[in-house]
Amino acid sequence: MERIRLTSLGQILEADICFGDMTVFVGEQASGKSILLQLVKLILDADDIARTLKIHGFDWHGKPDNFLSLYFGEGMAGIWDPAATKITVDNEAFELDKVLSKKGKKKTESLFLIPSHRAMTLKDGWPRAFTDYAIGAPYVVKQFSEQLRLLMEQGLGSGEGAIFPQTGRMNKTIRDAIGERIFGGAKVKLDRSGLRKRIVLDVAGSQLPFMVWSAGQREFVPLLMGLYRLMPSGGTRKKNHLNWVVIEEPEMGLYPKGITVLLTVLLDLLKRGYKVIISTHSSQILNLVWATQLLVKWHAGPVPLLKLLDVPATPFCKELAKTVLEKKRFKTYYFSGYDSIKDISTLDAEDPDDAVADFGGLTAFSTKVSEVLSEAIRRGES
Repeated sequence: MERIRLTSLGQILEADICFGDMTVFVGEQASGKSILLQLVKLILDADDIARTLKIHGFDWHGKPDNFLSLYFGEGMAGIWDPAATKITVDNEAFELDKVLSKKGKKKTESLFLIPSHRAMTLKDGWPRAFTDYAIGAPYVVKQFSEQLRLLMEQGLGSGEGAIFPQTGRMNKTIRDAIGERIFGGAKVKLDRSGLRKRIVLDVAGSQLPFMVWSAGQREFVPLLMGLYRLMPSGGTRKKNHLNWVVIEEPEMGLYPKGITVLLTVLLDLLKRGYKVIISTHSSQILNLVWATQLLVKWHAGPVPLLKLLDVPATPFCKELAKTVLEKKRFKTYYFSGYDSIKDISTLDAEDPDDAVADFGGLTAFSTKVSEVLSEAIRRGES
């Protein structure tokens, strides 16, 4: 899949998305970003989604509206108007009823989606089962939670050592940075002392339950577990059947230094061969994309990128930066909620279009602060 074009899907009036190796969505709340991300998942994994729903006892009785409610969530069936919604994927029409009724070889999941609701996937420190959610909860939340539960039950939660850090899981440079900047030296462990297993933070021997973690840690631990699924141990580059990764608002709850660590993780996913789609409200992510594009344009080596990421020039980090600069392409789209989705990939600060110049509004306030203060200084001097 290289291109999606659509009209009239929920808040989205019109969209023409050409994907890069990393594609970034920015924009206001309720502007359609999550809907489009879930649509990408549906396009790539419709067969696996239908099969998973049936395995867990859900039945839409052959009615697309029922399926849409099960997939996008209760009350969301109306986002898809059979008369007005048009979707093409690489110039081929995507028709939901035909896709759901199509028979043939079963396809495995090819896109792994980490939703923005990830903190709710842990209940009392343990991933919730698919059927633990209300019927009307979005499919992507239930499925992500179920995948974490299976990950814990099939190995990650069976050992005596720490869940994080783990030797062999992620490169040591990334592991150390996560440990320092997100967990402050604490370890993520499995507590077996009670009648039910739970994930805890071990801080100098004291075990802290889920609800007393920081907001950033509660958001990050499910994301970390999802990354474990994408970054297998034992030197395996990537999960064989997965080619796409979607992460909604990966920066949630994190301090800027934590977000910088996350940027390195995102580039590592690219290096491993995944195509990555991010939705974000973080100017740091857009600044990284902008800076990387300029470094490519200026034929710069890996050192400036490593300085931006605040990582040492180890062989792993240099190879990571070199791969991203030489082989990866970035695209950025702005969702306004009242207009067509706009390609702002140049991120040119001198562009006459404010959506481009202000990185989809993420730098607009900083620009306004500078302008207001400059004007105040001029008036004071006069």
